[in-house]
Amino acid sequence: MIEIRKASTKSNDFKNIKRVYNTVFPQNELLPLSLLKMRAKAGKAEFCSIYNEEKWVGFFYTVYNKRMAYIFFLAIDPRYHSQGFGSAVLDMLKGRYAGKQITLSAERLDPQAPNNEQRIRRHRFYAKNGFVKTGLYTVEKGNEKFDLLSTQSSVNPQFYQQLMDSYLTKHRRHYLPYKIIKE
Repeated sequence: MIEIRKASTKSNDFKNIKRVYNTVFPQNELLPLSLLKMRAKAGKAEFCSIYNEEKWVGFFYTVYNKRMAYIFFLAIDPRYHSQGFGSAVLDMLKGRYAGKQITLSAERLDPQAPNNEQRIRRHRFYAKNGFVKTGLYTVEKGNEKFDLLSTQSSVNPQFYQQLMDSYLTKHRRHYLPYKIIKE
């Protein structure tokens, strides 16, 4: 039985969150964990742990406001991959953030990218779980491009911009330089 528990930034789960965060995401996509914690403490985001029968199996970090929930990071501990936890969590998030447009980003497909096969698998996984391309993508650090996916086919770019502006104040904007492009 999968259970989601909000993780306090001082909880014992943080050693697992930190380990998985630093292991499964490419270094160029990581933000300082201290920034993520600070924004969660400010009520701009939340860390949640994922448990299966009292065993910690992963976490997610979501930025949200009254209109939108953006799944910034979702990670299952590699020891528990391919056991259906990611799909189960995405399904649970639809209930957790009911009434909000649920969005996330995935690296754009690029035949020249060394991890293009992984990108293809990730896009298929999200599609299987009800996330579709919105026709928007962001350009982020290192000129990396990410498709904005959602449970709805249309996302208002201004709403996404407002969410990110509220999350990353002017002083912290340098952590995630991006621009939103409509295809």
